[in-house]
Amino acid sequence: MLRLLSALALAGLAGAQGAAGCVVQEDLCGHPWDPCPVVNPDGTSNGVCWGKCVPHVPSDFAHPMLLWMGPEESEPSCEDLVADNPFTGEPEPIAPSTFVTLRSIQPGETVCGECSCGEGDCSLPQMVAANSLSSCEQIPEATNTPFNPPPSWGGGCISPGTVPSSQVGSIWIGPVIESYCKPRVREVPPIPEGPSQVVVVCAGGVAPAFCPGPGDPCMLNQQEAHLPPGWRYCVVAQDQGVLDCHPPASPGKPPLFSERFLFYQRDLSDSKNCEPCGCASDGLNRCEARVSAYADGACSDSALIGTAEVARGAEDTCLHVEPGPALGSLSAEWVAREDPQCTPFGGQPRPRTVCCLPEPEE
Repeated sequence: MLRLLSALALAGLAGAQGAAGCVVQEDLCGHPWDPCPVVNPDGTSNGVCWGKCVPHVPSDFAHPMLLWMGPEESEPSCEDLVADNPFTGEPEPIAPSTFVTLRSIQPGETVCGECSCGEGDCSLPQMVAANSLSSCEQIPEATNTPFNPPPSWGGGCISPGTVPSSQVGSIWIGPVIESYCKPRVREVPPIPEGPSQVVVVCAGGVAPAFCPGPGDPCMLNQQEAHLPPGWRYCVVAQDQGVLDCHPPASPGKPPLFSERFLFYQRDLSDSKNCEPCGCASDGLNRCEARVSAYADGACSDSALIGTAEVARGAEDTCLHVEPGPALGSLSAEWVAREDPQCTPFGGQPRPRTVCCLPEPEE
């Protein structure tokens, strides 16, 4: 292969100039390494070319390569793809580099961890403050005195301290806090319902400007005559995801990379090869609480200043109070508490898109 590529390099200028019909340096024509245009309808050699012309490659795909798919027990090696060197008569690899190995997935086969959702939660307000004004306005003239409950407050009587009456014109109460469901991944052993196919993609030399079509690359020394049965001409997406291939060629036109396959990494135990798990809340739950403020430190009924209701998704609340009492304690109770209900999503294997030339009709 190295000798073949060296010969192509030497003849590159002549070949490129002769691509319109091989009219430059006639003595070069006829040599098997001469990069003249292919004229056969299927893109194969016309006898003086040494390669396979294929259509231009869709964006986001690697250069054209050879692909084999079949049972694992018959998996070939890229180094086994050989052809006789025209100068030495010795066999040489034509696509020796393994670009990627993939696999198919049968319907119903479980290959990624199963996604589930933990329970969501509603929490009582975590922020409360006394405001010296009657409207809870946050302006320079106002004095705000924090009166926050402890973390994970369950609603029982708490007394973070005492705010003197001169600083209690109103009480600002933050909203109810909703903790959304957290996704979980439960590893499930694969349960195949049928045999998967192994996919081997081999890379060889590819040269531009040696084919009649603008942008059509030439797969050097990889014409059909050098390939065992089962090999196809394909392009593989650079990254994971579902991409479009060429549309099918019009009747009578050369074939395009139009036949799409979705294959997957051989090792799906790596989480990056599976869609991440997530949780979607239905948003129908109610989380509403009643917060009461007291002038003493013991939440005595006789010392009640006022009560305000707060809810999930609502803005903060301003409790307007009569002038005079200090702020000494808080209590709360749930009016309605429906923890969020969530539906898991994700966990599917992330595919690699492969586009192939259609197989010739028999």
